[in-house]
Amino acid sequence: MNLSFLTSANRLVYILVAGIAILVFLTIILVLRSFGGSGEPVTLQFWGVFDTRASFERTIREFQGLYPNVKIQYTQLNYEDYERTLIDKLAAGQGPDILMIHNTWLPKHGDKLMPLDESWRDVNDNPLMTIRDFKTTFVDVAAQDLVFNGRIYSLPLYVDTLALYYNKDLLNGASLTRPPVTWDDFNTSVEKLTRLDSSGNIVQSGAAIGTARNINRSTDILMSLMIQSGTQMTNPENTSATFTRSVDNQRIGEIALQYYTDFTKPEKRTYSWNDAQHYSIDAFAEGTTAMMFNYSHQISLLRAKSPRLNFSVAPIPQLSSSDPRTFPN
Repeated sequence: MNLSFLTSANRLVYILVAGIAILVFLTIILVLRSFGGSGEPVTLQFWGVFDTRASFERTIREFQGLYPNVKIQYTQLNYEDYERTLIDKLAAGQGPDILMIHNTWLPKHGDKLMPLDESWRDVNDNPLMTIRDFKTTFVDVAAQDLVFNGRIYSLPLYVDTLALYYNKDLLNGASLTRPPVTWDDFNTSVEKLTRLDSSGNIVQSGAAIGTARNINRSTDILMSLMIQSGTQMTNPENTSATFTRSVDNQRIGEIALQYYTDFTKPEKRTYSWNDAQHYSIDAFAEGTTAMMFNYSHQISLLRAKSPRLNFSVAPIPQLSSSDPRTFPN
């Protein structure tokens, strides 16, 4: 998620902010402090998606305490409409001054953005942030997604990683004492957890995996499989996709795709999903699907949707325990 700031010259500078914990709020204060200044009252519009105003209340209060002439107005928008609304407003010159942008948006929206200016200084006349500071402060993937041509386009606000949700009651009923750790474990668990009726219809799914239309975050799940297998998703400049290329004479991207779709093939022992299943989040909330993959913000949504659902969350299964990898959001 990303930020944009109004400079003293009244031009919008869009600095992306994508992911890491509440402590980075101090960084946001530091950056905003450089533009606070003094003088006429000004209101900065701040747009976000999943966070309510309460998430930023302390940061906003502390900043406004330093600069009483600057008011920050936070607006939470619907995720499904956010990108379209944001781009439309930016094109019309009505965009927010502080904004959040997903970490995958830099390649397609980079031409609308300006990187952190190396000449900007904090109150002690130090650079706001150097590349070295960035790399030592945030997780490695942040630099891959948010630094381009040696320029910082974003400061991470938080990082979420794809994880495995599992129904504890269904696992216990299948004599599974723990969630799967490897994909081999996952295959075994899916076989034990899937139930078919006499006509071959799925009445209980071992896992929501294999299709696109009715699985939330299906592309993230597939990309996680590809990344774990060593697939090079893009070229070094992040300007073109390379996941179809062979690695060591193996088309590992295709192999990962085949593994993903095998869960929808009735002839496979791991058959557990098809296009007739309910949407993955609903199926999991209803207790008819034992496992699904998703991010942490679904925890509160599931508890609201199904308060009695006995579920937990575990790391996504791995191909290699010595080199664990997951998909960042």
